[in-house]
Amino acid sequence: MIIGGTGARAQGVPVIDSANLSQSTQIAQTTASILAADQQIQSFTQKTLAAVTGDRTSQSQPLAQMATGGGFSMASAPSLGSVISGGALSFAGLGSGGQTFISTLINGLQLVKTLSGLTNGQQTQADTDYQSDANVAGTLAGLVNAVQQAATQRAAAFASGGQQIGTAPDLKGSIDQNSQIQVQAGLVMNEVVGATNNATAAINQQNIDQVQMTSAVAKALQ
Repeated sequence: MIIGGTGARAQGVPVIDSANLSQSTQIAQTTASILAADQQIQSFTQKTLAAVTGDRTSQSQPLAQMATGGGFSMASAPSLGSVISGGALSFAGLGSGGQTFISTLINGLQLVKTLSGLTNGQQTQADTDYQSDANVAGTLAGLVNAVQQAATQRAAAFASGGQQIGTAPDLKGSIDQNSQIQVQAGLVMNEVVGATNNATAAINQQNIDQVQMTSAVAKALQ
């Protein structure tokens, strides 16, 4: 009976399995390392998401006035084609400097009222052409003056905007800055196209005047 009682107590003594303990400890350490790596990945993911999403207006908006925000724009310029077709002379959109320039030129050209010398409302085709050409020349000169001033302003604006490149704190800000610069470059190209169209219209009018002059000379010789 005594031996039997001792054996019963021996069965209740806990036994430590060193191999299992070592394995469990290793699993716990590995799990902790995985959790720490997951937290780091999550942190990097959140930072990456913040860098490529969201509003960056405060970083791109200062670049939005480089092309046409500070001065003359061809979109607001008077229509040279309308003036060539006999429309009224307009100073709209040329700015104070352009208006002064074109007024001085027109006043000088209109010192000569007619080429034929006819008065009392009598005009020849040459007189009408001269008045039209005076308006065209004035408008074109005003446009050239306005474009020159605008080119100076835009060069300064782009130089100032260029100093902001590289200051964006993240990728999204850099992309938005680059996009805004591309938009501004497109607006400048539109201005160049408008100026080229006006130059082409002026050359075309010159060709028409030469044809009319040749026709008038031919009629006079007949």
